[in-house]
Amino acid sequence: MKPLVIATCLSAVLSLSACADKSPSEASQDIAKAQQKAAKDVADAANKASSTVQDARQKVDVASAKASADVAAANAKANDKINDATSDASKVQGDANQQLANTQADAYAKEAKARYDLAVTKAETDYKVDIQKCEALPSAQQSACKDVAKSTSEQNKTLATNERDNAESAAKNMKH
Repeated sequence: MKPLVIATCLSAVLSLSACADKSPSEASQDIAKAQQKAAKDVADAANKASSTVQDARQKVDVASAKASADVAAANAKANDKINDATSDASKVQGDANQQLANTQADAYAKEAKARYDLAVTKAETDYKVDIQKCEALPSAQQSACKDVAKSTSEQNKTLATNERDNAESAAKNMKH
């Protein structure tokens, strides 16, 4: 992901130097194109995130069904050997609960990663649109505008990173 961000930033810097003096019409067209691309990129990231979340939830459902089946099987065996099977059922229940907790933790971490990817994509596309807007301003205002756009983008990425890291830490704690 870092090479893509670096390449995108380098491309933006090069394009900024090449298009400093655009007509308002050209600037508006560039902004509109950047907004359309940003909307597509965000939609693509949202679809990917949705798919990842759906896959993770399906795994939780499968693990939950398997855990229920394991517990039911252990209970049926307990009818034959009450004392020994009760202990076995408790162990299977504990193992199944741990397996379910692990699967839920993994799903939670994947959801966090998907939310992070979406937030970073949105921050990057918003930054591109903001840069286009800055380029439409008089030259004297462009530098400050671009600084604000960059700062906002970095803040959004930092927030996304913190949220992802907190969720991953919580997921790790769920496994214990």
